[in-house]
Amino acid sequence: MTGSSLGDHRAEVANMTDEELIDSWETASGEETENLFPFLRAVVDEMARREIALSADPGAPNG
Repeated sequence: MTGSSLGDHRAEVANMTDEELIDSWETASGEETENLFPFLRAVVDEMARREIALSADPGAPNG
C-alpha cells in the first residue's frame, strides 16, 4: 500500500475476496468501526457494492 487516500484503498479492496473483506471488517476494533479510517471505509463500501452483510458486532470473537 503506497498511499492513504480512499481511492488508493478502493483499488486495493476491489482485488480482495469476499472472505478477505469480511475478515477485515470482523477483525476491526469497535473504535475503528465507529470512526472509519480510509481503508476500513473502502472495505465497507466494497462490501455494500457486493451486497455482503456487515456483522452486527465487529470485533467480536467468532463462534
